[in-house]
Amino acid sequence: MAEKVLIIGCGWLGQQLAPVLAAAGYQVFGSRRTQAAAEALPAPLQGIALDFQSPWSAAQLALFQDAWLICTIPPGARQGGVSDYPQVLQQLAQLAQAAGIKGGIHISSTGIYQGLSGVVNERSELQLTQPRVALLAAGEQALQQQDNWLTLRLSGLMGPGRHPGRFVQGRVLSGAMQPVNMVHSADVAAAVLQILSRWPLPHACYNLSSPQRVTKTEFYQAAAKSLGQVADSIDLSGPATEPARQVSSSAFCQDSGFAFRFADARAALAYCPD
Repeated sequence: MAEKVLIIGCGWLGQQLAPVLAAAGYQVFGSRRTQAAAEALPAPLQGIALDFQSPWSAAQLALFQDAWLICTIPPGARQGGVSDYPQVLQQLAQLAQAAGIKGGIHISSTGIYQGLSGVVNERSELQLTQPRVALLAAGEQALQQQDNWLTLRLSGLMGPGRHPGRFVQGRVLSGAMQPVNMVHSADVAAAVLQILSRWPLPHACYNLSSPQRVTKTEFYQAAAKSLGQVADSIDLSGPATEPARQVSSSAFCQDSGFAFRFADARAALAYCPD
């Protein structure tokens, strides 16, 4: 019988991962909060409704048994500006542990390095006084309380339906000569497969970001050209609002044997169709 993968909070990224996982022989489920949203998920995903505000049924818990979990729940805010992200992930960790999962991959963000400068890696000291950093760190810790969870911190995502050139049209970008940190969904999917095939890895947290240093000017001018626009249509005149930093993925590559398809993020632009 095929191994199960359950993508929790299955949005855009989950829908990019699913075909790759299915092609590798996994049976792939995707969870959304409502039945209607779950049923709207495209094949090969099998949609299921999971609401963290209500008790789960025995049938839902049974689905978790001997499954791999991929948590893609975003750290969004609730009404009043208070996020329940850490509490939801803590509940997920407890339920998953009780149900007997094989292991879990938590999709986090390299936004956790906000405020840092230079080359940053998984050992960099975080600025936990910044609200977004503290929220992301609390979410990671909620799942890492269980031994069978691994955190994968992703840089800015691009891929089908997410062309970076579209996101910056009409905006003034800051820090023109700073490095850009991006990763294509194809590399994320390949990394997830590598993790599952090498489980467990030596550490509980890894970065994933295209490793070649590319400045924002170089990247976004290439993005404009890939959309058929002139390079200077992207306004990069804004002053830097954050320290310059480059996210290192060397630990993940070393520990898992992973090789990026798009080491240079500019090469991925041709694979971001609308």
